[in-house]
Formats: sequence, C-alpha cells, structure tokens
Amino acid sequence: MPDSLIQTFASLDKNTKESLADLTSPRHMSLATLLVAEERCGVSKLTAEHITACLEAAGVAVHRLSVARAFANARGAIAVSRNQDGETEYKLMIRGRREIEPVLGGSKIMVVRIESNQPRSARLKLREILSQLSGVVRICDPYYGIRTLDSLDLVPPPCHIRFLTARTNETGRQLQGALCDFKRERPNFEVRLVPANAGIHDRYIVTSSELLILGHGLKDVGGKESFIIRLEEILVSDLIKETIHAFDARWNSGTPI
Repeated sequence: MPDSLIQTFASLDKNTKESLADLTSPRHMSLATLLVAEERCGVSKLTAEHITACLEAAGVAVHRLSVARAFANARGAIAVSRNQDGETEYKLMIRGRREIEPVLGGSKIMVVRIESNQPRSARLKLREILSQLSGVVRICDPYYGIRTLDSLDLVPPPCHIRFLTARTNETGRQLQGALCDFKRERPNFEVRLVPANAGIHDRYIVTSSELLILGHGLKDVGGKESFIIRLEEILVSDLIKETIHAFDARWNSGTPI
C-alpha cells in the first residue's frame, strides 16, 4: 500500500474525519474508505487490511475481520478479486458509490467562518480547504497582490490553477518578481487580467466537483470577518457547469500577465 494513501487519510479535513467517525456499520466505513482512496489517491483496490489501516490513520477504528464480513454480502456494491499475493481485494462499484455518497455527507453544504484580525487562524482554515482541491482549479478574485500568491501556494502542486483577476493596488518590480518566481516553481499556474469594468465582482473557486464561494479576497483573508461556503457537485452540478462556462468565457478574453 502506498505511503501516500496513509498520509492522505491522516491529513483529511476535520469534517471528513468526523463523517467517517459517525458511520456505525463496518460496511459503510469500508465503502467510504474505498471512495476516498479512489477519488483522492487514484487507488481503486484495497484489501481489508488496507481499509483498516486507512481508517486508523483517519482516527477511526474497525477490525479487519469486520471489513471482510461486511463485504461478504456486498456483491453488486463492490467487485472482489485476488492480487498477486493471493489476498482478497475490493473495488467500489456504481451501486456502492450510490449507497455511500449520501451517507458520507456528499450533499452537505460546508460553511467556514473566518474571524476578523486573525490572519494566522484564517490561513490554517484556508489551508485545510485549498489542500483538498484537485484537477483544474479556476479562481476568480477581483484584486490580487503578493499575498494572493501565498494563498495560492496552499493549492496542491499537481493542480492546474487558472487565476482570473482585474486589478491590484501594488506596483513595482516586487510584485512582478513574485509572479515570475511563482510561475517558475508552479508551471501549472496561469493568471489573466480583465478590464476593471468587465464586471468581475464575485470571488469564487470552482473545480469539476465543487464550488467555493469566498466572502473575502485571497490576499486579505483574515483581515475582516467573512465566510467560505463549499458546495459539492452532488448538490449543485448544474451551477458548477454554468460557473465554469462563465469563467471560461471571461478567461478566453483575458490578457495573460
């Protein structure tokens, strides 16, 4: 089992760990583990021992035999096979995904309150949220500056970041130098500028699986009281598609900087 899989479960956000801990049946615990492993690590098959280890890393206890017994009558929800060592492996199927997503809380809305004048605490909360992003990350924020890059650095490096903005209050070589340094270390990062009168007012982050509505700009997070609202695809799939379409239209007309 890859060490990265254990690390992923150990670093899950608090809400996901609480959701896993609230599950009462070994079947649901095991299905949830298969779901998280596949979506966040690309690992599609796990043994009962692997499932137990992943849950333990997340702070949840379940016995290996309980996993095996729970899956003995779960055909249709999972696929069963043998690996090269002769161990039984389990893979999540569509029926299993349909069963566990609502139970795990996939349709919940997460609201995070950012208190004023607590930049360090705000940054820790922001790290917890941004570190879970994946794929193409589209970010719309009217203002940008050097501290924006500090926030963007919390997004996992494999992500493709498209940052759309309109203006800055910072001038000089320092800002341009910081942008160049960031692009050098994060080749998957792009930033485009649209005219200040182009109608960019809202602040949000959107991926193919979730929409984050930001109450404050990334460069000043923690300066004032605000909220971050997270909406997952299972709840607002049409809204996510519409937001991506609107973003891409503005992106295509923007000027790379």
